[in-house]
Amino acid sequence: MGHGEPPDLITGPTSTGVDARLSAVLCYTAWWLSGLIFLIVEQQNESVRFHAAQSLVLFGGLSVVIALLSATSVAMLMVSADAFQAMRAVTYLVWLGAVALWLVLLYRTFNGHTWRVPLAGHLAARLAAR
Repeated sequence: MGHGEPPDLITGPTSTGVDARLSAVLCYTAWWLSGLIFLIVEQQNESVRFHAAQSLVLFGGLSVVIALLSATSVAMLMVSADAFQAMRAVTYLVWLGAVALWLVLLYRTFNGHTWRVPLAGHLAARLAAR
């Protein structure tokens, strides 16, 4: 575990007074929005800050991707109905993947474990350390 890396188990006091594990779970409940709130509010617990930052980075990024795919699918209406349907299917698959990832993160965090999602976890560790 390097500098800025959260402990694998979610424990310890928080600046909010809410249990650390519950705080970490709450970081994911409203995707990037709850992550942003906890990143601002929690100043003491490294694990909670990591989960807040990971929620912000991961689900903020996925929200942007889903919005861009949705806009592209609407633009595909000018090309053809088939192109529109294909882009809608891609958008739906990305959204389903995001929901599955969200459920896995909620489950693992509820059980008190930290999972560093590839790519997002590294960025989140750097953001949480600030």
